[in-house]
Amino acid sequence: MGASLWSDVRKLALELGAAKVGVADLALYRDDYGYASKLLRKFRRAISVAWRLSDPIIDAITPDDPTEAYVHHYRAVNQALDYTALRIASLLQRRGYRAMPIPASQSLGEERLYGAISHKAVAALAGLGWIGKSMLLVTEEWGPRVRLVTVLTDCPLEPGEPLECRCGSCRACVEACPAGAVRDVSFKLYPPPLYECFDARACSRRLKEIERNPRYGEEVCGVCVKVCPVGQEHR
Repeated sequence: MGASLWSDVRKLALELGAAKVGVADLALYRDDYGYASKLLRKFRRAISVAWRLSDPIIDAITPDDPTEAYVHHYRAVNQALDYTALRIASLLQRRGYRAMPIPASQSLGEERLYGAISHKAVAALAGLGWIGKSMLLVTEEWGPRVRLVTVLTDCPLEPGEPLECRCGSCRACVEACPAGAVRDVSFKLYPPPLYECFDARACSRRLKEIERNPRYGEEVCGVCVKVCPVGQEHR
């Protein structure tokens, strides 16, 4: 039943346009900020879905101009991910399991720095990629040029294997970040607490500046996504 159901879930996600899909064991999830504690008590697995971004749109981003095209693409991909998560959750529920889709883009707390659960951490646990120095998920195929969504479930699906960070001595995102938020901290499997390797407040200030610009109206930047060299051979 488990293998057959997973085959159906994976087929559905890929048919809807997803690039990668995997399963994370939530027993390994590190809840640094306490937002996910209630969810982790109810669900033992998470399905992670990655949607590949458009290379021409990402390539056009500059530090001074994330471009209106990227803003539209960002919103459209989030909508596609949310719909995919909804369809997966519906499939799981029809098979008798509990399932909860987590919005692709949602921030909680007074400073709105973090989501209910980290899509990137879940994707890394599922083996879709590794967490890079930029704190983005980096896939082998396309680097960080993906957006993510998560479906929590009590279905005992077989989880993937987390990947170790392969950033090595690369400093592309460290040197390119307009906010100076990436701190060039090396690690293997799991990054240290976020404040040690990434200045989330500096990143947030930069994103809010962009959001206030009427050309954009969205918290997007994309520079670290653009400059990562991983996956260049697939572009």
